[in-house]
Parts: sequence; structure tokens; C-alpha cells
Amino acid sequence: MANFRVIWKHEVGQAYQIAKILLENKKVGLSWKLLVPPLYLYSLYKFRKDLRFASKNFLFTKKLAFNAAKEISQGKERSWEIRQIEIKTKEILDKDKKGLYTENIRHQQLNEIEVLIDYYLELMRTDPSRYAEMVKAIYPSRGNYLSFLHHLQKLEDEVIQAAITTMRKGTKKERRQWFEKVRATTKKVRLAEIDKIYSAS
Repeated sequence: MANFRVIWKHEVGQAYQIAKILLENKKVGLSWKLLVPPLYLYSLYKFRKDLRFASKNFLFTKKLAFNAAKEISQGKERSWEIRQIEIKTKEILDKDKKGLYTENIRHQQLNEIEVLIDYYLELMRTDPSRYAEMVKAIYPSRGNYLSFLHHLQKLEDEVIQAAITTMRKGTKKERRQWFEKVRATTKKVRLAEIDKIYSAS
């Protein structure tokens, strides 16, 4: 059975990498704020807080899917785990008063979570202890893995489209610009990772 920690460490690392690229313009550089240490430290604190918040958002569906896959791999019923996810996301929806989370977004995320559960289960059933080797055990060729990521990207796009259409934060144009940046950055990071995974093949 594969090491759960290796899989989750990869997901956290990738989310952090994407968030860091997206928030690059907020990064605290060497500036006049260094002359006023409290201002510099506050800016650094705020950047790190934004980075953690963005990473956590990118990991939302992945964490639900990963935890469910882990439970399923240890003998729990898939239908039970899916039901727990439905209950948890419905609770989040019911508590949201700002229009940041909508039924449409939730519905699309549940589709994405189903696919992610299958993916994590496959990784968990492989023998290698390194993430790259786990991926190659399931997808022997670069084309196979690209095909899966393309399918996942389409599901993520559905979530993004739901967010652009139904969220009440910012203008529709601002939401579209932000999510397009998220999409492009995610794709870039994934393609770079694919190059690393299959370059040794």
C-alpha cells in the first residue's frame, strides 16, 4: 500500500507552488518597508497568510477526495464517504452568507471529487514510494497521464465556470480574469511536472 503522506505532500506542494506564482505581485521584496520593521513584518505576515489561504482553497476538493479515498482504501463504503462529503459541502453552503459558495459550484465540485477519489485510490494501490513512480505505475506513458489531466481540467473548468457565473464577489470580468489566471498557472505547473516525471522514461 502506498504511503498516504507522499501523495498528500505532493498535493500540498503543488497547491503552494500555484498560489505562490499567482500571488507573485504581492510578494514582499526589499523595499522602503525594511526601514520600518513593523511594516515589513506585517507585509510579510499578510503575504504568507494570503499564500496559506489560496493554497487551502486550491486543496478544498482534493482534501475531501483524498480523505474519502483513504477511508475507502481501508475498507469503508464509497457511498458512505460520498454521503459525508455531500453533507459537509451542504453545511458550508448553508453557512455561507457572502455568496462565495453556491449550489452550482458545489454540484460541479462533487463531479470533480468523484474523479479525484478514483485517482487517489489508484495511487494508493501502487507499490512505489515516490510520487512520480506511483503516477508512472498507473499511466505508463506521458500521453496516458496527459489524457487524465485533460479530463480533470475539464471538470475543474466546470467549477470555474460555475464560480464565474454564480459568485457574488467582484465583477464577472474580474472573476473571469482571476480564474483564467488560475487555470493557466495550474496547467503550466502540471506540464512542468509531467516533463520531470517522464523525462527519465
